[in-house]
Amino acid sequence: MPKKILVIESDRLLVQLIRDSLEEQDYLVVTAADGNDGLHKAVREQPNLVILDFSLPGLSGNEVCRRLRKDPATDHQRVLMIADESQLEDLVIGPGESADDFLIKPFDAVEFTTKIKPLLISEDDKEGKVIHTGNSELDGKMGGGIPLGSLTLIEGASGAGKSVLSQQMMHGCLEDGYKLALFSSENTVKSLIKQMRSLNLDIMDYLLLDRIRIYPIETSRLGKDAPPTLIRAMKKEGDRDMVYVDSLTSSIPNSSDKEVLGFFEEAKRICSDGKTVIVVIHSHGLNNELLIRLRSLCDAHLQLRTEEVGQKLVKTLEVTKVRGADKSTGNIISFEVEPGWGMRIIPINKVGG
Repeated sequence: MPKKILVIESDRLLVQLIRDSLEEQDYLVVTAADGNDGLHKAVREQPNLVILDFSLPGLSGNEVCRRLRKDPATDHQRVLMIADESQLEDLVIGPGESADDFLIKPFDAVEFTTKIKPLLISEDDKEGKVIHTGNSELDGKMGGGIPLGSLTLIEGASGAGKSVLSQQMMHGCLEDGYKLALFSSENTVKSLIKQMRSLNLDIMDYLLLDRIRIYPIETSRLGKDAPPTLIRAMKKEGDRDMVYVDSLTSSIPNSSDKEVLGFFEEAKRICSDGKTVIVVIHSHGLNNELLIRLRSLCDAHLQLRTEEVGQKLVKTLEVTKVRGADKSTGNIISFEVEPGWGMRIIPINKVGG
């Protein structure tokens, strides 16, 4: 069934432009010219998304949002606010507040589509879905993407590109509308934003909208208590679809093999509740026997290396397994990290050349 979108907008020309764009994408469109009519239709029509202008005759956009949030009949509806740049300071945005996101006038069709798609993803839509990186070529090599609800191990030596891969995956998930929590021993909030911007992966809007939570961690001082403390913190992220740990290495130097295995078993239990967990680890941090057991326990295993090919140092990603993947895995991907671009796949003939 096509998804229904309610547009509350007094500007007839803008209403027509929005309607045309939405109907081209096979959405059902309902319109209202003011806030009171919009509230009435939000209850009656039960749209999947409400798009409204900040400057409405009568009730303001913020007031319409507040009433939508207070009414049990409409409190589940997603809201996209349209505003002028001069009105940004007056917008109320974020979970439990008012609008889920905003769109600044003037905007083009691409900006409009980019904003509405994540807001139209429901819990039912997420079933049977996969984690996308935002790079279709990379997704294809990873068996079409990692199924949601998987425990994924990203493993490799220092400098092999583990954090870049996890950041690429995080950004793809955010674009697809998922909510993330990141526990990072590698970055502060500020340094992560800067690092991802350098890869053309801007997360500032997602951070402000509480779509991603970033927790810098310093667990080495906790000794053996570090893994269970981290697990408890992960379990508290009940409203998140995915939990990333980058990296686990600093949390386990004082832990026995049994305790490390116990961490992954607990992470697997978190996945059984419908969450996706991605753990990054340095290969040198664990002995080979334990690594074999962890690789077996995880649903997906991605191994990164830096290899010398001719006179070049090349980063490679081996997709050793993705349980439940739509396509075959076992692919080895060569890539480079390019500032302003991110991960760029290198064709095999160019690597050898």
